[in-house]
Amino acid sequence: MELNVWDVPEIRERLDWYYKVSTNKKPAKYLICRRIEASINPAEATEEELWDEHEKLSPEFQKIFNAIKEDKMELSELRRAAPSFLDVKVAIVKRMLRHCNFCRWNCRVDRAEGTKHGTCQLESESRVSSYFHHRGEELPIRGTSGSGTIFFTSCNMRCVFCQNGDISHDKDNGVVFSPYMLALAMWQLRLEGCHNINLVGGEPTIHLHTIVEAINLLRFFNSLSGVGEIMSVKADAFIPYRM
Repeated sequence: MELNVWDVPEIRERLDWYYKVSTNKKPAKYLICRRIEASINPAEATEEELWDEHEKLSPEFQKIFNAIKEDKMELSELRRAAPSFLDVKVAIVKRMLRHCNFCRWNCRVDRAEGTKHGTCQLESESRVSSYFHHRGEELPIRGTSGSGTIFFTSCNMRCVFCQNGDISHDKDNGVVFSPYMLALAMWQLRLEGCHNINLVGGEPTIHLHTIVEAINLLRFFNSLSGVGEIMSVKADAFIPYRM
């Protein structure tokens, strides 16, 4: 079912790529990153080497992205790479976690070790309070089946007007989500018809290591292992009614 909002030329023009990805006409960018081969072993490289490789591969990504966007290339023409540009990104965020500078606080604490805490008060674990079909977003975002919202807990901000403060500021709220569990929740929401994944909180930036690794794990799951754990924070039963 199409929304009338897409009949507005300016909206279609400004959100053209988003519209095509959400309707499966174009691939999400992470799928392109998976098909760009890295020349180093991300697991063995230093952080400086990883950043150098990232800088080297970025123009290649942009070239392929532009070609796909302009209908000069299909994703199917590219084989999946190992190691890939996406593997490099995963390795970088894992290294950054050891001197955390994900956000502007630049605390530089070793969250992987967890002996000291920065502004977000988090160690390496990510917690999710709930995930659901968000039907209250703007029309292009919620579409016909809602936006696939995943609500992280803990925050690096201290906004006095926060409507979610009672949930987001408690670092121990919610359920611990591994990257695999997060990927499974994303996959489930997409299967249920969500047009996008909407990472909120709290502030999702402080969960960057979990998010990027989860994106790298996205695939067609051939096992439902872990569904019971993530369903404990599923905030809605999927009902395919029209909005």
